[in-house]
Amino acid sequence: MKKYKEDIIDYLIPISIGITIAILLVLPQLINRIGFTGDDTIFHFSRFLDTAEQIKNHNFSYFQMIYGMGQTGRIINALYGPLFAYLMGVLVLISGSWFRFQILLTILLFIIGSVGFFKLSRKINISRTVASIVTSLFLVTGYTFYWIYSNNGNCLGAFLMPYVLMQGIDLINSDKKEINWITLGITISILAQIHLLSTFMAVLVLVPCFIYGLIHSTDKKRLWINVGKSIVLFIILTANVWGAFIYLYTTNTLSAPLDFPAVNSTLNLFAFGKTTMWKSITGVTTVLLCLQLIYVGFNFKSSKLNTFLTLEGLVFLLLSSNLFPWSFIDKELPAVSSYFQFPNRFTVLAYPLLYLGIGLTLTEINKKWGLKVGIVVNVLVLLVAICNYNSDLTEVNNKVLYERTNSQRIEKFKDKNLLHYFTQQPNNPDYLPIQRKISSWDIEKLVDKELIYDQSVNKTAISNGRLQLKWNEEETSIKTLPIVMYHQSELSINGKKVKPKLNVIGMPQIKAKKGENVAILSFKTPIAFKGLLCVTIIGWLGILIYSMVSLFKYCSRK
Repeated sequence: MKKYKEDIIDYLIPISIGITIAILLVLPQLINRIGFTGDDTIFHFSRFLDTAEQIKNHNFSYFQMIYGMGQTGRIINALYGPLFAYLMGVLVLISGSWFRFQILLTILLFIIGSVGFFKLSRKINISRTVASIVTSLFLVTGYTFYWIYSNNGNCLGAFLMPYVLMQGIDLINSDKKEINWITLGITISILAQIHLLSTFMAVLVLVPCFIYGLIHSTDKKRLWINVGKSIVLFIILTANVWGAFIYLYTTNTLSAPLDFPAVNSTLNLFAFGKTTMWKSITGVTTVLLCLQLIYVGFNFKSSKLNTFLTLEGLVFLLLSSNLFPWSFIDKELPAVSSYFQFPNRFTVLAYPLLYLGIGLTLTEINKKWGLKVGIVVNVLVLLVAICNYNSDLTEVNNKVLYERTNSQRIEKFKDKNLLHYFTQQPNNPDYLPIQRKISSWDIEKLVDKELIYDQSVNKTAISNGRLQLKWNEEETSIKTLPIVMYHQSELSINGKKVKPKLNVIGMPQIKAKKGENVAILSFKTPIAFKGLLCVTIIGWLGILIYSMVSLFKYCSRK
């Protein structure tokens, strides 16, 4: 019974921390009732709108978007966090407005991140007090806070990274205790269903942990077998993700995201910034990290885990920074600019690793040097978290002042009609079916100019996930429809199937008759992919049942 109470406390503390920090950060929004439109808000809200409307209207289209993205038939969700998109669709419907959705999702993410980092800290025997301090520090630094400001996809991975590091700790300690291959497979699969690039980064952070565990393991074969089983489980639980990539990329030429010179988005370690996010790091954080490195340098033999976590965190911090030769990478590997885009993404790995090391350092100091010294160092680190919070709050207040100038958008954020928010449509070039090689920036201009602002065509989502277009012509003419077609797309014009010529970004050019014209766009999904989707669904249902049985057994033992 005592252990049961201990477990409850270890959840109540981080949940309270997550809710408190989230509310304190969004308080200016709540007071002013202002929603934030960040760099990626329209993109993500549009894809969540699509799944919300699919669920609401019981009209499902896994591949082509028939409600979001300006009803252009684009494929986004199938390649970008598919199951997460449908979960967000449910949350959108529950919320009823984009303002409530944004606030509610922020609070949920902070709870998830807080519980994850607190449990991670407790996993390596960090005291509750210290775990609370470093958890707070984690929540107010970098991409975790950046979610409020930008709704960036990489932030989603940041909140889940503590759960990945829990698996890393298990790999490191695999000689002492056998790893739970089911938990490992589930954790990485959840990331893949949310943000694929974060999955890649999770693998990057786990590889050194695996190598360390393998070197020190007395049963290397068993470790390999368990990791192999987790990979098989991952393949099953993400069959819909990798299946869609194989299916679409082998039959279409899909455009890359916007390419940004990596050298322009590195973390600046040479200057103290006023904010904790993007290319900036606060002075107090820099000083804290330097003190951690000094401590580890003098005590590297006494705590191998602290040394390992700190050094791995330092490597990723350097990779994220202007100390790494990103200009050379830009020149020699231009694909990095298109797909990885921003080196500061590595802080998603660096900060939790370094803060976890700091948590170990504080715990060691508390034990070695007594209560008085322990209280002093704990308070100093807590002050760093408070300083970072103040920096974040300044950014939030500045954002409120900026958003306040757009009264029309403020009202649309609170409007119960979710469509009213989208006075502009996402013009991202991602995953468009291009017909020849073309710059992603040129694609963005074409999307803006030709695809999303043709108001002469009335679009309606109809049964079986199809998109209907109606318009009138004064005479017979060649018409470029404001939709895109992939290799698997099918188009009928006035009841007759056609194979139209496509422009450079996949927009069909058809012959329209005088008077009313009707076009119907559909997507032919192969049976093989439907099979993979069923495998994924059955796999997750199996995991749900397994989790419920495990929870029941756990509670029974208490």
